[in-house]
Amino acid sequence: MSEINIEQLKKEIKEELIKSEILMSIEDGEGFTLTKLSSFFKNNWKIIVFIPLIVVIISAVYSFYLPNYYKSSASIYIFPNGKSSALNGFFYNFSEDSYTDSGNASLLFNSLKSDSMYEYIINRFGIATNPAIIEDRPITEKELIYDKVLKDIKEIIKINYDPSNRIITISAETMIATTSAEIVNAYLDKMDQFTKGPRKEKLEFVKKQLDKTKTELEESENALKVFQKQHKLLSIDKKYMETINKITSLEIKKNEAEITLEQLKTYISNSKDTKIDLSEIKNQCDSEVAKINSIDSKIKELDKEINDMPENMLELARLKRTISVKEKIYSVLNEQYEIAKIAEAEESYQFKIIDKPRIAILKSRPSRTKICLTALLISLILSFGISLFREATKN
Repeated sequence: MSEINIEQLKKEIKEELIKSEILMSIEDGEGFTLTKLSSFFKNNWKIIVFIPLIVVIISAVYSFYLPNYYKSSASIYIFPNGKSSALNGFFYNFSEDSYTDSGNASLLFNSLKSDSMYEYIINRFGIATNPAIIEDRPITEKELIYDKVLKDIKEIIKINYDPSNRIITISAETMIATTSAEIVNAYLDKMDQFTKGPRKEKLEFVKKQLDKTKTELEESENALKVFQKQHKLLSIDKKYMETINKITSLEIKKNEAEITLEQLKTYISNSKDTKIDLSEIKNQCDSEVAKINSIDSKIKELDKEINDMPENMLELARLKRTISVKEKIYSVLNEQYEIAKIAEAEESYQFKIIDKPRIAILKSRPSRTKICLTALLISLILSFGISLFREATKN
């Protein structure tokens, strides 16, 4: 019985000793950690304080000398059901590889990001030498390499497309607020020019022909009045009238063919640097030329039938014939002009500018506060790392 009690007693004493040892170890450990921490800060406070302070001061000075940049942007909404013919004029003139997607918005987005469009901006604003864009640094031969300049312009200009809302955003960021706005406006001007280009050119052409024909008609009418007043000749013998009417009809057709031919030639001239297949247009030109030559031959044959007319009557017939032709051509051109005006107005609805570019007042970057806070955080981590390394080396 006594042996059992002794063993039990030993066991209890052992357990108590173990518990006491654990408690002492814990107390000693806490005292060691607090002491070490206090000693750590005492031995390394200069590193922990002065390294971040010096780094922040250097960062502040550095950021102070960084140039300010100003951003200008514009948002454009592309109508989903717009006629693609107008936009195609833009695509063909500015992009060789973008005419692949089905939507006007996607096509326009690809065209705006094409190298041809960047090249237009480079040439217009002198990107390679403009200090507002490439900073005030000496221009070297390497910087004048096209690929280098193209890389610079792609960093300056950002073009994004939101397909869900059909909105294209164009932004430019340079060291001069007005330059940023001018670059974005250059994009908008070029878009407007080429989306309206084909039909606007037709409108201008028809208007030019209309004014020319009107002037010629007035001159012919005045010439007829002067001729009749001088020669007292008002009418033509009936036997010649049928031939004269045939010649008049042919000359009207000839004039219409000449106008069509000039329109086709203008279209070919404006499209010679694009990927448009002009073979069909050229064939139409050849057809109009053949038509004009055929009409000329018929007119020459009919002229023979009125060669025996008196000279005064022949001149009277010529003047009246000219007036009849000009009146008919003027009527046709006037009708075409009204149609062309309606067509150009329809092209105004290819896209709509939601937000116009404005001259920024506040800079977009650099964020000097952010630079200093980032430098402070990194320097604190660095200073603690150095201090821990020193302590580990000492131990």
